[in-house]
Amino acid sequence: MITDRVKLVIDSDGVSDDVRAISLALQHPKAEVLAFTAVHGCVTVDQACANIKRTIRANGKNMKSIPVFKGASKSILSLPKDETVSDFFGIDGIGDKPEEFPKVQEEDFKGEEKHAALALIDIFRENHDAVLVTIGPLTNVATALQLCEDFAKFPSKLVIMGGNYYAVGNVDGGSSAEYNFHGDPEAASIVLRRMKCPVTIVPWEAFYFESKVHNESVNFSAHLKYSTPLAGYLSLATSIDEEKIAKNSQFLYVDVELNGSKTRGQVVVDWTEQLWSNEEAPNKHSHRRVKFVTSYDVHTVDRWLHAATSGNGKFD
Repeated sequence: MITDRVKLVIDSDGVSDDVRAISLALQHPKAEVLAFTAVHGCVTVDQACANIKRTIRANGKNMKSIPVFKGASKSILSLPKDETVSDFFGIDGIGDKPEEFPKVQEEDFKGEEKHAALALIDIFRENHDAVLVTIGPLTNVATALQLCEDFAKFPSKLVIMGGNYYAVGNVDGGSSAEYNFHGDPEAASIVLRRMKCPVTIVPWEAFYFESKVHNESVNFSAHLKYSTPLAGYLSLATSIDEEKIAKNSQFLYVDVELNGSKTRGQVVVDWTEQLWSNEEAPNKHSHRRVKFVTSYDVHTVDRWLHAATSGNGKFD
């Protein structure tokens, strides 16, 4: 019997890449998902809520046991240049096949009555041992911080999928920002400056560089070929154990650029400080010292995806 399960709350915009991460969390024997919070991103917050609920059903989980709270529909400033809604993964963000398993239901677009930011405050007030995982823009988390100052120290850890450290962008050719931070730069700045719990960032560049190294040794689509309902769902939609996944990490002093016409949303690193020391030490800067996962074990991630979609349960 597994006794060391990690409690997770996952904040997501519910698009194609997110539903794989959500499925891993729902299937992994060491994870206990307490709740999901939906946020605007590549799709609207209503669509994000629907995609998350559909993914829960695709994983065979009881919908009543894992609440989904709907959150922010726009970034804090709601600037047109920060708009992230896109049809890159389809209009619905997961392949535009609402009639296929599991069929979209009208109630999928409705979250719990409580707003996601308020839900985050209440859940972590009662669960200080839980980890907050964000895989979309950080608007819900920033709003929770604005509503409750003590929220900054409620989670045991905050894991952020987003940001960059070498200024490799993935929005368009005119931006050096990463997609999630670009979606709400002010929220990203608030979160990095004000959260008091340990923060780990898994930047987009970790995948960018690892995929170049392992593009022949790992087939990231092979796990979609199993004849299981979940594999079929993830096929159309196309960190739980950080010590196993992260091969290399680095503590960096960072801030978020808010004003540049091409750099808005980019993470700015104090590389000068890195010349002298990378040891953990009291913060001597006005900006936050954050742990970045700079390289991860793609083979372990691939093995876990196979375990989740095949149903064999072999996550070791």
